[in-house]
Amino acid sequence: MRLLKSLCLVGGVVAAGCATSSPKHGELSALSVAASEDAAFCEHRVPQENCTRCHPELIPRFKEARDWCGEHGVPESQCFLCHPDLSFEPLPVLAPGADLKKLSQAGEDVPELESHAVPGKVTVFDFYADWCPPCRKVDAHMFGLLNARGDVAYRKLNVVAWDSPLAKRHLAQVENLPYLVVYGKDGKLVRAVPGLNLEALDAAIKEGASR
Repeated sequence: MRLLKSLCLVGGVVAAGCATSSPKHGELSALSVAASEDAAFCEHRVPQENCTRCHPELIPRFKEARDWCGEHGVPESQCFLCHPDLSFEPLPVLAPGADLKKLSQAGEDVPELESHAVPGKVTVFDFYADWCPPCRKVDAHMFGLLNARGDVAYRKLNVVAWDSPLAKRHLAQVENLPYLVVYGKDGKLVRAVPGLNLEALDAAIKEGASR
């Protein structure tokens, strides 16, 4: 799923096909995420415990969180028509000592990345947004790596919107999220990895670990 700049923004959220004069789309929240890895999924391909079509009594909870697709009558976080790459699996539990930090919480500017590269580790800078389903798949992959090896550092930067200070500085030429930048153990840039390309990300991490 390509989350392009040409899509309109509603309250800082990308909404496919929406009209700025009359917003029909809401925010992608974590309300639809399964509570456990063995959660049952219903016929709507959603964790049964969180599906509003199976449990209409949950609708007010989603609407209160602004997680509602008015165009299709389901939570934004359960709307496959707007977000074909939705993911509901809970993230792995991070092991103690896993090297994860947030450098930008809400789109605030981070002037440069190099000074945040961790000496002796491969540092992966992740430009993401809460409304980006593929970004969650990057998290799941990276959490697994952080649990498996101690020579990888993960630094997350929340874009929030394409017009945030963070995005204006680092993503002017970037067309979609996620966008990852990998630095090697020597503290030097390896390469950027645009979009959801876990194979390319692993290759960049491997190269960075050899430096």
